[in-house]
Amino acid sequence: MNYSLNMPVVHILVQKDWYLLRKLIALYMTGAFLALSFISLGEWQFVMGMTLLFSMVIGLGNHQLTNTIINERKEQTLPLIMSLPISPSDYVVAKLIANMTLFVIPWAVVVIATIAVFLLTPIPDGILPLTIIGALYFMLCYCLTWSVGMISESEGVVLFVMVFTNCLIGPMFYLIFRVPEIAQHVWAQEPNWNSTAIGIIVFQLAFIVLALVSAFHWQARKETFL
Repeated sequence: MNYSLNMPVVHILVQKDWYLLRKLIALYMTGAFLALSFISLGEWQFVMGMTLLFSMVIGLGNHQLTNTIINERKEQTLPLIMSLPISPSDYVVAKLIANMTLFVIPWAVVVIATIAVFLLTPIPDGILPLTIIGALYFMLCYCLTWSVGMISESEGVVLFVMVFTNCLIGPMFYLIFRVPEIAQHVWAQEPNWNSTAIGIIVFQLAFIVLALVSAFHWQARKETFL
């Protein structure tokens, strides 16, 4: 198993993805801030704002993965990359750095901005634990889909995981609202960081790390791309 990296090539591949997706990120970030601009103005504005906000975060992740994993194979960009002095370890590290920064940084900005809106407006702060759980679920979906894509190298499998995890968003929130330790504090004036909420957050973080480590290990152990 070879973890020696060709950092100049890794740097070039990361810059390539950053450059190609810069406008895409700006578009989704604009939509997210538009949602946050009216989310505290009333009940229906809250519902519409959260729906738009969720759509922007989901779209940001799915669109990125489509461009960097699926289209890279469909448009025959990957064979060109394979012609460079690059190993599977170099490739997975480049994709890990590029994809995680391209998603995690905008995701973190949106999460921080959302928390700020909740704290600075009449929206009950009790919704904050649920907000963090929901935000981490979107992160988990992104990392899981990325990891499956790196391991399977299959467009069909990536699309299936992408659609399947998106379909679980509604049931996930439904099940969370069925947990008394969380549901009874959602509309409270102060957030309640009880052991149940913290436990769910820790489980999500652990699953994210496991998915990323599994994908890296799977690719790094390969001697060639074939």
